[in-house]
Amino acid sequence: MVRAEIIERSRKLQETAPPLERLLAMTEALKQAGDEAQEIRHIPAWASNEIADQGLYRFALPRELGGEDVPARDQIEIVEEASAIDGSVGWCVHINSEINSLVLRRMSMDLVHDYYDDWRVLTCGGVGPGLQHAKARPVEGGWRLWCQGSFGSGCHNATWTLVHTGSVGVPQEGGGSSEKAFLIPRGDFEVVDTWDTAGLRGTGSHDVKVDGAFIPDRATLPKDLFSNCDTFDSPTLRNPMQAHYNKGAVALGVARGAIRDLIDLAMVKTPWMSGTPLADMPELQYRLGEAEATVRAAKAFMIDAQEETERHLGPLPKDGGRSAPEWEVTQRSYLSCVHAAQVSRHVVDMLHNTAGTTASRMDSPLERRLRDAHQAAAHGAISWRNYRNLGSTYLGNEMPGLSAARA
Repeated sequence: MVRAEIIERSRKLQETAPPLERLLAMTEALKQAGDEAQEIRHIPAWASNEIADQGLYRFALPRELGGEDVPARDQIEIVEEASAIDGSVGWCVHINSEINSLVLRRMSMDLVHDYYDDWRVLTCGGVGPGLQHAKARPVEGGWRLWCQGSFGSGCHNATWTLVHTGSVGVPQEGGGSSEKAFLIPRGDFEVVDTWDTAGLRGTGSHDVKVDGAFIPDRATLPKDLFSNCDTFDSPTLRNPMQAHYNKGAVALGVARGAIRDLIDLAMVKTPWMSGTPLADMPELQYRLGEAEATVRAAKAFMIDAQEETERHLGPLPKDGGRSAPEWEVTQRSYLSCVHAAQVSRHVVDMLHNTAGTTASRMDSPLERRLRDAHQAAAHGAISWRNYRNLGSTYLGNEMPGLSAARA
Protein backbone atom coordinates (compact mmCIF):
# COMPACT_ATOMS: atom_id res chain seq x y z
CA MET A 1 0.00 0.00 0.00
CA VAL A 2 2.69 2.51 1.04
CA ARG A 3 6.46 2.38 1.44
CA ALA A 4 7.80 0.17 4.21
CA GLU A 5 9.50 3.25 5.67
CA ILE A 6 6.10 4.85 6.35
CA ILE A 7 4.83 1.76 8.12
CA GLU A 8 8.02 1.48 10.16
CA ARG A 9 7.93 5.14 11.16
CA SER A 10 4.37 4.73 12.40
CA ARG A 11 5.24 1.55 14.29
CA LYS A 12 8.16 3.18 16.09
CA LEU A 13 6.06 6.21 16.96
CA GLN A 14 3.33 4.04 18.46
CA GLU A 15 5.93 2.25 20.58
CA THR A 16 6.86 5.53 22.26
CA ALA A 17 3.33 6.34 23.51
CA PRO A 18 -0.34 6.39 22.42
CA PRO A 19 -1.36 9.45 20.35
CA LEU A 20 -3.07 11.18 23.27
CA GLU A 21 0.09 10.99 25.36
CA ARG A 22 2.18 12.24 22.45
CA LEU A 23 -0.19 15.19 22.11
CA LEU A 24 0.00 16.03 25.82
CA ALA A 25 3.79 15.98 25.64
CA MET A 26 3.49 18.84 23.13
CA THR A 27 1.29 21.01 25.37
CA GLU A 28 3.66 23.96 25.79
CA ALA A 29 4.59 23.99 22.11
CA LEU A 30 0.92 23.88 21.11
CA LYS A 31 0.07 26.75 23.47
CA GLN A 32 2.78 28.78 21.79
CA ALA A 33 1.43 27.75 18.37
CA GLY A 34 -2.07 28.82 19.40
CA ASP A 35 -0.87 32.25 20.49
CA GLU A 36 1.10 32.73 17.28
CA ALA A 37 -1.87 31.53 15.21
CA GLN A 38 -4.03 34.32 16.67
CA GLU A 39 -1.67 36.84 15.11
CA ILE A 40 -1.06 35.26 11.71
CA ARG A 41 -4.53 33.64 11.44
CA HIS A 42 -3.26 30.15 10.70
CA ILE A 43 -1.24 27.44 12.41
CA PRO A 44 2.47 28.24 11.93
CA ALA A 45 4.37 25.85 9.69
CA TRP A 46 6.72 24.70 12.45
CA ALA A 47 3.77 23.64 14.61
CA SER A 48 1.94 21.90 11.78
CA ASN A 49 5.11 19.94 10.99
CA GLU A 50 5.50 18.90 14.64
CA ILE A 51 1.86 17.79 14.78
CA ALA A 52 2.40 15.76 11.60
CA ASP A 53 5.66 14.30 12.84
CA GLN A 54 3.87 12.99 15.92
CA GLY A 55 1.38 11.19 13.67
CA LEU A 56 -1.50 13.45 14.72
CA TYR A 57 -2.80 13.92 11.18
CA ARG A 58 -2.70 10.14 10.53
CA PHE A 59 -4.19 8.49 13.61
CA ALA A 60 -7.55 7.76 11.98
CA LEU A 61 -5.92 6.06 8.97
CA PRO A 62 -5.65 2.26 8.69
CA ARG A 63 -2.42 0.71 9.90
CA GLU A 64 -1.75 -0.47 6.34
CA LEU A 65 -1.27 3.19 5.41
CA GLY A 66 0.91 4.16 8.35
CA GLY A 67 -2.00 5.15 10.56
CA GLU A 68 -3.17 3.92 13.94
CA ASP A 69 -6.77 2.97 13.19
CA VAL A 70 -7.95 4.54 16.46
CA PRO A 71 -11.65 4.13 17.28
CA ALA A 72 -14.08 7.02 17.72
CA ARG A 73 -13.55 7.20 21.50
CA ASP A 74 -9.83 7.83 21.06
CA GLN A 75 -10.39 10.29 18.22
CA ILE A 76 -12.77 12.28 20.42
CA GLU A 77 -10.39 12.32 23.38
CA ILE A 78 -7.40 13.40 21.26
CA VAL A 79 -9.33 16.23 19.62
CA GLU A 80 -10.91 17.29 22.91
CA GLU A 81 -7.54 17.57 24.63
CA ALA A 82 -5.96 19.41 21.71
CA SER A 83 -8.86 21.90 21.80
CA ALA A 84 -8.52 22.31 25.57
CA ILE A 85 -4.95 23.46 24.89
CA ASP A 86 -6.10 25.84 22.15
CA GLY A 87 -9.29 25.87 20.09
CA SER A 88 -7.63 26.67 16.76
CA VAL A 89 -4.96 24.02 17.25
CA GLY A 90 -7.64 21.48 18.18
CA TRP A 91 -9.71 22.38 15.14
CA CYS A 92 -6.76 21.76 12.83
CA VAL A 93 -5.89 18.45 14.52
CA HIS A 94 -9.53 17.45 14.02
CA ILE A 95 -10.17 18.66 10.50
CA ASN A 96 -6.87 17.62 8.96
CA SER A 97 -6.79 14.14 10.52
CA GLU A 98 -10.45 13.72 9.59
CA ILE A 99 -10.16 14.76 5.93
CA ASN A 100 -7.02 12.66 5.53
CA SER A 101 -9.15 9.61 6.34
CA LEU A 102 -12.39 10.89 4.81
CA VAL A 103 -10.96 11.07 1.30
CA LEU A 104 -9.79 7.47 1.62
CA ARG A 105 -13.35 6.16 1.68
CA ARG A 106 -13.77 6.14 -2.08
CA MET A 107 -10.25 6.87 -3.30
CA SER A 108 -9.01 4.81 -6.23
CA MET A 109 -6.41 2.36 -5.02
CA ASP A 110 -3.88 3.45 -7.62
CA LEU A 111 -3.81 6.89 -5.95
CA VAL A 112 -3.50 5.57 -2.39
CA HIS A 113 0.23 4.88 -2.64
CA ASP A 114 1.16 8.33 -3.96
CA TYR A 115 -1.17 10.10 -1.58
CA TYR A 116 -0.23 8.47 1.72
CA ASP A 117 3.46 7.95 0.98
CA ASP A 118 3.96 11.52 2.23
CA TRP A 119 4.33 11.35 6.03
CA ARG A 120 3.15 14.95 6.33
CA VAL A 121 0.12 14.54 4.06
CA LEU A 122 -2.42 17.19 5.01
CA THR A 123 -5.64 17.76 3.13
CA CYS A 124 -7.69 20.92 3.47
CA GLY A 125 -11.17 21.42 2.08
CA GLY A 126 -12.48 24.04 -0.32
CA VAL A 127 -16.27 24.21 -0.08
CA GLY A 128 -19.07 26.69 0.27
CA PRO A 129 -20.94 29.45 -1.56
CA GLY A 130 -17.98 30.37 -3.78
CA LEU A 131 -18.33 27.10 -5.62
CA GLN A 132 -21.67 28.11 -7.13
CA HIS A 133 -19.56 30.09 -9.63
CA ALA A 134 -17.28 27.14 -10.32
CA LYS A 135 -16.99 25.18 -13.50
CA ALA A 136 -15.41 21.88 -14.43
CA ARG A 137 -14.56 20.87 -17.98
CA PRO A 138 -13.99 17.23 -18.94
CA VAL A 139 -10.82 16.78 -21.00
CA GLU A 140 -8.85 13.78 -22.14
CA GLY A 141 -7.71 11.83 -19.09
CA GLY A 142 -9.40 14.05 -16.54
CA TRP A 143 -10.80 17.51 -15.86
CA ARG A 144 -10.00 21.20 -15.87
CA LEU A 145 -11.33 23.04 -12.82
CA TRP A 146 -12.00 26.69 -11.97
CA CYS A 147 -13.35 27.59 -8.53
CA GLN A 148 -12.85 29.39 -5.28
CA GLY A 149 -14.06 27.49 -2.24
CA SER A 150 -14.42 28.54 1.39
CA PHE A 151 -13.32 27.11 4.74
CA GLY A 152 -9.96 25.58 3.77
CA SER A 153 -8.81 25.05 7.36
CA GLY A 154 -5.08 24.36 7.43
CA CYS A 155 -4.62 25.47 3.82
CA HIS A 156 -1.29 27.22 4.41
CA ASN A 157 0.29 23.90 5.41
CA ALA A 158 -1.78 21.62 3.18
CA THR A 159 -0.23 19.27 0.62
CA TRP A 160 -3.62 18.75 -1.07
CA THR A 161 -6.98 20.47 -1.21
CA LEU A 162 -10.34 18.79 -1.61
CA VAL A 163 -12.98 20.62 -3.67
CA HIS A 164 -16.56 19.48 -3.25
CA THR A 165 -20.14 20.65 -2.77
CA GLY A 166 -21.70 17.52 -1.33
CA SER A 167 -24.80 16.25 -3.09
CA VAL A 168 -24.85 19.18 -5.56
CA GLY A 169 -21.57 18.46 -7.31
CA VAL A 170 -19.39 20.98 -9.15
CA PRO A 171 -21.17 22.64 -12.12
CA GLN A 172 -19.98 21.29 -15.44
CA GLU A 173 -19.23 23.59 -18.33
CA GLY A 174 -22.15 23.48 -20.73
CA GLY A 175 -24.66 22.45 -18.07
CA GLY A 176 -25.20 19.71 -15.53
CA SER A 177 -22.90 18.62 -12.74
CA SER A 178 -19.53 16.92 -12.71
CA GLU A 179 -20.78 14.34 -10.20
CA LYS A 180 -17.24 14.54 -8.79
CA ALA A 181 -15.16 15.86 -5.96
CA PHE A 182 -11.60 16.80 -6.83
CA LEU A 183 -8.20 16.39 -5.16
CA ILE A 184 -5.68 19.05 -6.15
CA PRO A 185 -2.00 18.98 -5.08
CA ARG A 186 -0.07 21.88 -3.61
CA GLY A 187 1.14 24.08 -6.42
CA ASP A 188 -2.14 23.82 -8.32
CA PHE A 189 -4.16 25.83 -5.79
CA GLU A 190 -3.65 29.16 -4.05
CA VAL A 191 -4.78 30.58 -0.73
CA VAL A 192 -7.04 33.65 -0.87
CA ASP A 193 -6.92 35.67 2.36
CA THR A 194 -10.54 35.72 3.57
CA TRP A 195 -10.46 34.29 7.13
CA ASP A 196 -10.66 37.39 9.32
CA THR A 197 -12.78 36.13 12.18
CA ALA A 198 -12.98 36.31 15.95
CA GLY A 199 -13.65 32.68 16.84
CA LEU A 200 -11.21 29.94 15.81
CA ARG A 201 -9.18 32.75 14.35
CA GLY A 202 -6.00 30.70 14.10
CA THR A 203 -7.36 27.89 11.92
CA GLY A 204 -6.41 29.47 8.61
CA SER A 205 -9.82 28.65 7.14
CA HIS A 206 -9.28 30.87 4.12
CA ASP A 207 -10.65 30.41 0.62
CA VAL A 208 -8.82 28.06 -1.73
CA LYS A 209 -8.68 28.99 -5.42
CA VAL A 210 -8.11 26.70 -8.41
CA ASP A 211 -7.59 28.38 -11.77
CA GLY A 212 -7.85 25.87 -14.59
CA ALA A 213 -5.72 23.15 -13.02
CA PHE A 214 -5.73 19.71 -14.63
CA ILE A 215 -7.03 16.95 -12.36
CA PRO A 216 -6.50 13.42 -13.68
CA ASP A 217 -9.41 11.00 -13.37
CA ARG A 218 -7.51 9.04 -10.72
CA ALA A 219 -7.58 12.12 -8.44
CA THR A 220 -11.36 12.41 -8.42
CA LEU A 221 -13.84 11.07 -5.88
CA PRO A 222 -17.61 10.56 -5.90
CA LYS A 223 -19.34 13.81 -4.91
CA ASP A 224 -20.85 12.06 -1.86
CA LEU A 225 -17.83 12.10 0.44
CA PHE A 226 -19.71 10.24 3.15
CA SER A 227 -19.96 7.16 1.00
CA ASN A 228 -18.87 4.03 2.80
CA CYS A 229 -15.47 2.39 2.43
CA ASP A 230 -15.56 -1.26 1.39
CA THR A 231 -11.75 -1.70 1.28
CA PHE A 232 -10.57 -1.10 4.86
CA ASP A 233 -12.47 -2.57 7.78
CA SER A 234 -12.33 0.38 10.21
CA PRO A 235 -15.89 1.34 11.25
CA THR A 236 -14.73 4.97 11.17
CA LEU A 237 -14.71 4.76 7.39
CA ARG A 238 -18.38 3.74 7.35
CA ASN A 239 -19.64 6.10 10.06
CA PRO A 240 -21.50 9.05 8.45
CA MET A 241 -20.90 11.07 11.64
CA GLN A 242 -17.10 11.06 11.63
CA ALA A 243 -16.91 14.76 10.73
CA HIS A 244 -19.65 15.60 13.21
CA TYR A 245 -18.28 13.88 16.31
CA ASN A 246 -14.87 15.42 15.75
CA LYS A 247 -16.44 18.89 15.62
CA GLY A 248 -18.37 18.07 18.79
CA ALA A 249 -15.05 17.10 20.37
CA VAL A 250 -13.56 20.51 19.53
CA ALA A 251 -16.45 22.22 21.32
CA LEU A 252 -16.09 19.94 24.33
CA GLY A 253 -12.37 20.69 24.46
CA VAL A 254 -12.95 24.44 24.42
CA ALA A 255 -15.35 24.03 27.34
CA ARG A 256 -12.89 21.78 29.16
CA GLY A 257 -10.22 24.45 28.73
CA ALA A 258 -12.59 27.14 30.02
CA ILE A 259 -13.20 25.13 33.20
CA ARG A 260 -9.45 24.93 33.79
CA ASP A 261 -9.00 28.62 33.05
CA LEU A 262 -11.70 29.65 35.52
CA ILE A 263 -10.19 27.48 38.25
CA ASP A 264 -6.80 29.14 37.67
CA LEU A 265 -8.40 32.58 37.83
CA ALA A 266 -10.42 31.78 40.95
CA MET A 267 -7.26 30.97 42.85
CA VAL A 268 -5.85 34.49 42.42
CA LYS A 269 -8.80 36.88 41.96
CA THR A 270 -10.82 38.78 44.53
CA PRO A 271 -13.66 40.58 42.71
CA TRP A 272 -13.79 44.34 43.12
CA MET A 273 -15.91 45.51 46.06
CA SER A 274 -16.57 41.97 47.28
CA GLY A 275 -13.74 41.33 49.70
CA THR A 276 -14.22 37.60 49.09
CA PRO A 277 -11.82 35.55 46.95
CA LEU A 278 -13.51 34.26 43.82
CA ALA A 279 -12.69 30.68 44.82
CA ASP A 280 -14.71 31.09 48.03
CA MET A 281 -17.86 32.36 46.36
CA PRO A 282 -20.71 29.81 46.44
CA GLU A 283 -21.90 31.00 43.02
CA LEU A 284 -18.61 30.08 41.41
CA GLN A 285 -18.49 26.72 43.15
CA TYR A 286 -22.02 25.97 41.98
CA ARG A 287 -21.26 26.91 38.41
CA LEU A 288 -18.06 24.89 38.30
CA GLY A 289 -19.95 21.83 39.50
CA GLU A 290 -22.67 22.38 36.92
CA ALA A 291 -20.14 22.93 34.15
CA GLU A 292 -18.14 19.81 34.99
CA ALA A 293 -21.23 17.62 35.10
CA THR A 294 -22.64 19.08 31.88
CA VAL A 295 -19.45 18.62 29.84
CA ARG A 296 -18.85 15.11 31.15
CA ALA A 297 -22.45 14.08 30.42
CA ALA A 298 -22.34 15.44 26.86
CA LYS A 299 -19.03 13.70 26.21
CA ALA A 300 -20.33 10.42 27.61
CA PHE A 301 -23.42 10.64 25.39
CA MET A 302 -21.33 11.26 22.28
CA ILE A 303 -18.79 8.52 23.00
CA ASP A 304 -21.54 6.03 23.86
CA ALA A 305 -23.37 6.84 20.61
CA GLN A 306 -20.24 6.38 18.50
CA GLU A 307 -19.28 3.13 20.20
CA GLU A 308 -22.81 1.88 19.58
CA THR A 309 -22.36 2.79 15.91
CA GLU A 310 -19.06 0.92 15.69
CA ARG A 311 -20.55 -2.22 17.28
CA HIS A 312 -23.57 -1.94 15.01
CA LEU A 313 -21.44 -1.67 11.85
CA GLY A 314 -19.13 -4.53 12.79
CA PRO A 315 -16.69 -5.87 10.16
CA LEU A 316 -16.94 -5.22 6.45
CA PRO A 317 -20.16 -6.43 4.79
CA LYS A 318 -18.27 -9.25 3.06
CA ASP A 319 -17.43 -10.53 6.55
CA GLY A 320 -20.94 -10.19 7.92
CA GLY A 321 -21.03 -6.51 8.92
CA ARG A 322 -23.03 -3.54 7.67
CA SER A 323 -22.14 -1.07 4.94
CA ALA A 324 -23.93 1.77 6.75
CA PRO A 325 -25.75 2.20 10.06
CA GLU A 326 -29.51 1.97 10.28
CA TRP A 327 -31.26 5.31 10.66
CA GLU A 328 -32.09 4.93 14.37
CA VAL A 329 -28.38 4.50 15.12
CA THR A 330 -27.38 7.48 12.98
CA GLN A 331 -30.17 9.57 14.51
CA ARG A 332 -28.86 9.08 18.05
CA SER A 333 -25.27 9.50 16.92
CA TYR A 334 -25.99 12.80 15.20
CA LEU A 335 -28.01 14.15 18.11
CA SER A 336 -25.09 13.49 20.46
CA CYS A 337 -22.74 15.56 18.27
CA VAL A 338 -25.11 18.52 18.07
CA HIS A 339 -25.72 18.34 21.81
CA ALA A 340 -22.00 18.29 22.61
CA ALA A 341 -21.44 21.49 20.63
CA GLN A 342 -24.44 23.38 21.95
CA VAL A 343 -24.07 22.58 25.65
CA SER A 344 -20.37 23.42 25.42
CA ARG A 345 -21.28 26.86 24.11
CA HIS A 346 -23.69 27.35 27.03
CA VAL A 347 -21.05 26.22 29.54
CA VAL A 348 -18.43 28.62 28.21
CA ASP A 349 -20.97 31.49 28.27
CA MET A 350 -21.71 30.69 31.93
CA LEU A 351 -18.06 30.45 32.94
CA HIS A 352 -17.13 33.64 31.11
CA ASN A 353 -19.93 35.45 32.96
CA THR A 354 -18.81 33.99 36.29
CA ALA A 355 -15.26 35.31 35.82
CA GLY A 356 -16.47 38.90 35.59
CA THR A 357 -14.83 41.74 33.68
CA THR A 358 -11.46 40.00 33.77
CA ALA A 359 -12.69 37.53 31.15
CA SER A 360 -13.49 40.36 28.71
CA ARG A 361 -9.88 41.46 28.43
CA MET A 362 -8.01 40.37 25.33
CA ASP A 363 -5.22 38.85 27.42
CA SER A 364 -7.67 36.55 29.23
CA PRO A 365 -7.78 32.94 28.01
CA LEU A 366 -11.51 32.94 28.76
CA GLU A 367 -12.03 35.67 26.18
CA ARG A 368 -10.57 33.40 23.48
CA ARG A 369 -12.59 30.45 24.77
CA LEU A 370 -15.80 32.47 24.38
CA ARG A 371 -15.03 33.31 20.76
CA ASP A 372 -13.97 29.77 19.93
CA ALA A 373 -16.98 28.14 21.60
CA HIS A 374 -19.41 30.21 19.58
CA GLN A 375 -17.55 29.65 16.31
CA ALA A 376 -17.37 25.88 16.82
CA ALA A 377 -21.06 25.61 17.72
CA ALA A 378 -22.04 27.68 14.68
CA HIS A 379 -20.70 25.13 12.19
CA GLY A 380 -23.56 23.96 9.99
CA ALA A 381 -22.97 20.28 10.74
CA ILE A 382 -23.56 20.74 14.48
CA SER A 383 -25.45 24.04 14.73
CA TRP A 384 -28.47 24.56 16.98
CA ARG A 385 -30.75 24.24 13.92
CA ASN A 386 -30.05 20.53 13.88
CA TYR A 387 -31.94 20.12 17.15
CA ARG A 388 -35.06 21.01 15.20
CA ASN A 389 -34.06 18.95 12.15
CA LEU A 390 -33.41 15.87 14.27
CA GLY A 391 -36.40 16.49 16.49
CA SER A 392 -38.67 16.43 13.46
CA THR A 393 -37.43 12.96 12.52
CA TYR A 394 -38.94 11.56 15.74
CA LEU A 395 -42.26 12.61 14.21
CA GLY A 396 -41.59 10.71 11.00
CA ASN A 397 -40.12 13.52 8.89
CA GLU A 398 -36.98 13.23 6.78
CA MET A 399 -33.71 14.73 8.01
CA PRO A 400 -32.63 17.39 5.50
CA GLY A 401 -29.59 16.15 3.60
CA LEU A 402 -29.56 12.81 5.39
CA SER A 403 -32.64 11.05 4.06
CA ALA A 404 -30.41 8.53 2.33
CA ALA A 405 -29.10 7.47 5.73
CA ARG A 406 -32.46 5.88 6.55
CA ALA A 407 -31.82 2.18 6.01
